[in-house]
Amino acid sequence: MSPLRATSALSALLLLSSACTASHPPSQTEATAGSLASSEQTASLSPAQAALRTFVDAHFEDTFRRFPTQATQAGIHTYDGELRGFTPEDRAAHLAQLKAELAALPQQVNRAALPPLDQADYDILENHLRARILDYEFVRGWERNPNTWLGTASYAVFQLINRDFAPLDQRMRSAVSRMKQIPAVFATAQATLKNPPKLWTEIALQQAQGTRALYAETLPKAFEPVKDAALQEAFKQEQTRCLASIDGFIRFLREELLPRSNGDFAIGEAVYRQKLQYEEGVTEDIDSLLAWGKAELQRTQDQFRQVASRLAPGKDPMDVYRELGKDHPTPAELVPFTRATLEEIRQYLVDHQIITIPSEVRALVAETPAFNRALSFASMSMPGPFETHATEAYFYVSPPEPTWNAEQTEQHMSFYNRYAVPLVSIHEAYPGHYVQFLWTNHRVRSKVRQMLGSGSFTEGWGLYTEQMMLDAGFGGSGPNADKLRLNQLALYLQRLARYQVGLSLHTRGMTYEQAVRFFEEQAYMTHTNAEREAKRGTSDPTYLVYALGKKMLLELREEARAKWGASFTLQRFHDQVVSYGYPPIPILRRLVLAEEGGH
Repeated sequence: MSPLRATSALSALLLLSSACTASHPPSQTEATAGSLASSEQTASLSPAQAALRTFVDAHFEDTFRRFPTQATQAGIHTYDGELRGFTPEDRAAHLAQLKAELAALPQQVNRAALPPLDQADYDILENHLRARILDYEFVRGWERNPNTWLGTASYAVFQLINRDFAPLDQRMRSAVSRMKQIPAVFATAQATLKNPPKLWTEIALQQAQGTRALYAETLPKAFEPVKDAALQEAFKQEQTRCLASIDGFIRFLREELLPRSNGDFAIGEAVYRQKLQYEEGVTEDIDSLLAWGKAELQRTQDQFRQVASRLAPGKDPMDVYRELGKDHPTPAELVPFTRATLEEIRQYLVDHQIITIPSEVRALVAETPAFNRALSFASMSMPGPFETHATEAYFYVSPPEPTWNAEQTEQHMSFYNRYAVPLVSIHEAYPGHYVQFLWTNHRVRSKVRQMLGSGSFTEGWGLYTEQMMLDAGFGGSGPNADKLRLNQLALYLQRLARYQVGLSLHTRGMTYEQAVRFFEEQAYMTHTNAEREAKRGTSDPTYLVYALGKKMLLELREEARAKWGASFTLQRFHDQVVSYGYPPIPILRRLVLAEEGGH
């Protein structure tokens, strides 16, 4: 999971080198881009560039003040003890601000006078403003989805214990301060929620137990080492108030909201196309997108069957796939096995010149913290772009619980089989999201491209690297390579099913039940996993971004190969792609191919 895709880190909460010279070193424009430039650099900017940086600074300062949790996530800790942005007045004021900024941007900044990188920043920011306005005016999740409010209450405190960016007692004081606002969060929720889909209210009733456990069990355990008696007493008082408000919200969901939950989850084709345009830069019509998805799904199913037949002729392909799950490390071997796998992959990247790794600092492999093990199999925890203290990046893997029986432990460990761990590690760390983070952290000086990004690039890059690494020879040849390939194809089928289901649920009238069957029949998933995927699709309409992004990256790679001719290498292409931060791929294409793009 990327640092951007999950409304930041919220989905993770609610679920699951050598310093060598880059083949595409940052240009002088890139080195000075963004409002992080030194005074000497700023002095050399053109009037249009200076105006853009002033506008960008003001935008993010306003955002962080209005939404303190976003500031904390970014690594800015000025507002760690504050919580706001959830009242109707807050939303109305922010909508007015966004509209004012959208109107002011072309008046204050001359886009035509900007160099290409700054034009990219301009376009990303303008589309971000449009996407937020669309969300306020048409999507309106806070009115339709009770999980929005559970997420607000959970994330407000979770992010204060998830990283050690300050002494524990200081973070505990911030948590106590934010907890004072939690009853108001749930009171506002009850006054705001109108007509959600019944499925969403049912999901919220399940998720609410996790929010309650966070406040009842996780927080006190996390803050247990703090010896300040007065602070502990203040925490207990606020904890009691928070638990009462959560219990009241659960009663409201069950007794009041569920009986009147008759809403539709679909956002409709018009809004869907606008979301794709503003968030991903994609303007293709829905029928064309669906046609590609159908053809790619069938092609991948055929390839899956072919690989399975090579491994075990005549055997059911899914039985061949499930058999791979039995070959896994023991629970005690999980962390060292994953650490060794990461190092093997990293060395392969260096030896085969697949991508430059701009730092010797490794992603640290560790067990998922106990308070988050029920929520995640594997994840990357990376600091915000402005974090100066807790700068470590962790690749978390979750061991089985000691209370589980042998069957539960075996099912859990099958996820970490010896052919899945490399692919998960490729996607999340090398050369996936962690390498993306390293490039952005070391090379990008644009606040826009540090803070704003597209899911189709972040998640598309992760999915692209899974196939790319096997195509580049990682895993060798023979049966071992086929086992890796079968796992990669199975994961791709799941993402292709998300692609089709997301489009169909929200623009073509597909029902939840039909979505479940689609995952079972087309992606070969178990009923339980198919239900989880379909539920996600009802509230995450653009989770097509994994397959969509991979598609666009593969197309861009072929364009670059054709344009660069004999000078094309994987390393040159990959270095250039990840050197710009997280822009939507159509904007990335402009930069990679050095086009003078229109607006």
